[in-house]
Amino acid sequence: MLRHVESPDGVRIACEISGQGPALVLVHGAGSARSGFEPLRPLLEGSFTVVALDRRGRGDSGDAEREYSLESEFGDVAAVMADAGEGAVLFGHSYGALLAAGAASLVPRLDRLVLYEPPMGGVLAGEGWIERYERQLEGGRRGAAVTEFLRHVGGYSEAEIAAMQDTHAWSMRLAAAPTVPRELRAEHAFALDSLGLGRLRTSCLMVLGSQSPAWAQRSTDAYAAALADVRVERLEGHGHGGVVSASELVSRLVADFGLG
Repeated sequence: MLRHVESPDGVRIACEISGQGPALVLVHGAGSARSGFEPLRPLLEGSFTVVALDRRGRGDSGDAEREYSLESEFGDVAAVMADAGEGAVLFGHSYGALLAAGAASLVPRLDRLVLYEPPMGGVLAGEGWIERYERQLEGGRRGAAVTEFLRHVGGYSEAEIAAMQDTHAWSMRLAAAPTVPRELRAEHAFALDSLGLGRLRTSCLMVLGSQSPAWAQRSTDAYAAALADVRVERLEGHGHGGVVSASELVSRLVADFGLG
C-alpha cells in the first residue's frame, strides 16, 4: 500500500506500507529510493509494519522549489514517524542514517534508532568530485556517474554494483542521480556536533561493515562517541551495501533490537 505524508514545508512524502506488527520506518541513502530496501523489506514484514519512504525529489515523493537543506529532510522523516505512530522504530542507511539521526530529536518518544554507517560531515566527496559527477550527467553518462558514485563514495564492491544493474533498484538510482550533488554539498557543510546527539536518550544500534570505506568507520566511531546509549554491531565480510549483500543478517539485527 502506498501512502503520502505531508512534510512541514508541504512536500508530499511517499511511503510504501507492508507487513504487520510495530512500525519500522526505513530511510534510504543518497542516489537511491525506497527500492534500495527491496532485498531487506520482505525479511522484516513478518515482525514489523514496514514503512519504506521515498525521500524528497525521487520515486513517488514530491520536492520543494526552494533550496535544498538537511533540515527539511529531518522534518520529512519526523513527519513520517509521527504518521507511523508512537513506538515506531527508525532505521537509516548511509545518508538516510544521517537524516534519521537528525530527525531523532524531533520525534517526541523514540525508543529505538538503528544507524547503518551515517556520514559525519565532510567525508563523502569534495567539490571537485561533485563537479566531475555533474559533468557526467550533463554529458548523458548517467550510468557511469552512478557507478562512480557507488564505487568511490559509497564504497560498494564491483560485485555489488554488478548485481544491482539488472534490478528495479538500478533504474531508480539512475532516476535519482540528479539529486546526488545537492546532498553531497549539504553533507560536506554539515557538522556532527550540530545534532546534539549527547542529549538523546534513545537506545541506538549502529551497524558497520568490516569491508566498508574508511569514512564509514570514522563516522561510526564519531557517532558512537556522541551517543549516550549505543551498541555497535560489525558485519564481518560485508561493506556499505550490507542491506543487500547481508540482508538476512541485517534483518535479524534490526528485529532483535527493535523488538527487544
